[in-house]
Amino acid sequence: MRSKFTLVLLALNLALFGYLLLSERPWSATQRIDENRRRVLGPEAADLSSLEIALFPPPADNASDTPPATDRQPDSVVRLERREGSWFLAAPLDWPANDFAVRRILNELQFLEHETSFPVAEIARNEQTLADFGLQHPRVVVTATPAAPDSSATPPPPFTLRIGATAAVGNRLYVLSPDERRIHVVGPGLAAALSLELAQLRSDQLFTIPVFEARALTLQAGVANAARTRLRRDQTRWLFEAPITARAAKTPVELAINDLNALRVARFIPADSAPPPEVTGLAAPRIRITLEGNARRETLQLGAPVVRAIGAPPVPEETETVELYARLDWRSVPSTTDRPVLFTVHVPADLLKKLDAAQTELRDRRVLDLDPARVTALTLSAPRYPDLRIQKLDTSSAWQIAAPAAASPQRADPLLVGRLLQRLQLLEAIRFVSDAPSRPELENLGFNLPQRVITLQLAPAAAGASGPSTAPAEITLELAQPNPADPALYARVSGQPFIYAVPPELLAQIPVAPIVFRDRSLASLPEDVRISRLVIRRSDAPPETAPVLDHAPSAEPVPAPLATLLAGLRDLRAQTIVREDVPPTVLVEGVERPWAYQLEATLDPAPPSGPLRLLLAERGGATTQLAASEELGLVFSLEQPVLDALWQLLYREPAP
Repeated sequence: MRSKFTLVLLALNLALFGYLLLSERPWSATQRIDENRRRVLGPEAADLSSLEIALFPPPADNASDTPPATDRQPDSVVRLERREGSWFLAAPLDWPANDFAVRRILNELQFLEHETSFPVAEIARNEQTLADFGLQHPRVVVTATPAAPDSSATPPPPFTLRIGATAAVGNRLYVLSPDERRIHVVGPGLAAALSLELAQLRSDQLFTIPVFEARALTLQAGVANAARTRLRRDQTRWLFEAPITARAAKTPVELAINDLNALRVARFIPADSAPPPEVTGLAAPRIRITLEGNARRETLQLGAPVVRAIGAPPVPEETETVELYARLDWRSVPSTTDRPVLFTVHVPADLLKKLDAAQTELRDRRVLDLDPARVTALTLSAPRYPDLRIQKLDTSSAWQIAAPAAASPQRADPLLVGRLLQRLQLLEAIRFVSDAPSRPELENLGFNLPQRVITLQLAPAAAGASGPSTAPAEITLELAQPNPADPALYARVSGQPFIYAVPPELLAQIPVAPIVFRDRSLASLPEDVRISRLVIRRSDAPPETAPVLDHAPSAEPVPAPLATLLAGLRDLRAQTIVREDVPPTVLVEGVERPWAYQLEATLDPAPPSGPLRLLLAERGGATTQLAASEELGLVFSLEQPVLDALWQLLYREPAP
């Protein structure tokens, strides 16, 4: 019973939906027909190639004094043309159009609908003429040319739309159809769109190529034979192509392009009142800026600063912005006139500084184009020192030191090696010394005997990685000083002619000593080995004297300093390694002193090497206390947690 009732309801729903669908389709088709009947213009207004808006003076009170329509001269004519997909003003000046204003006009024309209409032939029956509707001598005449279907086809003929007087009721307008057969009564939206002033129709933006589309930036002074600075985008980076081949700094270059896109026209200068070229400085522009995008190019010429009054000095360039004479070069875009428009633009002073000194301001200050993850080995060389080679093991990310004096390779600290590679990656030039040094200049700067030579061996770049297609397999960096008394430090990379001045402290940060890069992890106890007893004695105390600290495991909680010390002994690490031998005395605060304490940790089960023994020196400062292991043959400084724990256990009175 329930299934039959469900089937009946389903059949009723299907019948209802079918009825709605069948009744809706004729209604929507009728609505579209009515909308199309209300349209003033047909499909010819859907795609336009040019548009001309002529504003005529109002007719005289005496109709006989008004010239015929063919002889009337407009007060103003605005002509818009579409070139390569963008709209431009062709008259009264050649300039890019405001895209939003043009689209507003095009939308009004394309979707122009009348509220009512009547044939022109019927107005005579009511003893009326076109003059009664303001259409005998219309105030506004719009002439539009449809675009050709393709470049080889003949362009369609233009059509004209005449806009007459305002209706007496409802603020409506009378419009004469292009075939002059009907008069339409339309809303006020078309008049509002066509009444925009010239300042609203023209764009005040100078560059329209966004930074993500920019492919090249060219800067050139207007003087004869001036050097040209050209930058080109290569995937995700920027490169100098002229006057040198070098890396450019991505962030400053893209910020400069953003600043160029932010430039706006300050004011247009009429052609009849334009200053002579020697005043504007555009006969030989101060700088010519060309920005290239996807199949388009835009060029801005900047001239002299604007002089506000006769005899008044120009605005100094130290101010925040400078107003300069300027003009745009449309050689890449066809135009109806060869006379460029003169205008002024407010340019930020810091942007001018970047553009004038682009070869240094936009250049990448990093000395090395280095990816630390690709480094497989590095060799450090210095005069009077054997070469130090640090190489990565193939099976892991561990590093080892291959020093000539060592009997076998030693483990290197990955953290210290990573810090060195990061320091090299972030090394920046203080200034650019020379881009093409001669041999005598190299000798004067000390490159005949460099203080450091760092050779980096690189693994092949991963597939799809950003960067140059021919990445080097080896990079050599040389650091040189003119003489030991001169603190200046200079750097150069093999295969490149550039000389950089780098921070002088870099030399001390790259020591050629294996002990500096040794692994700081000295010993580590297995998990199944425990410390059964810990004893610390004074080295100068008699054997029968009680130890300073004697700890054996118990059920009581271990004090925090003692727990920190035990954890530090289980995983013994050095803050720095001082020596690779154990002398009887140690330097503490500039004075040679014997070792102050002997630490002995008994292990269970006992290893063949016996207990863990360390020699401890007196504390030398807030962050320094030396220790020695005769088994390892090392003198090292303790890490801060262990150092603080020993201070609590050895140098403070125990709590009552």
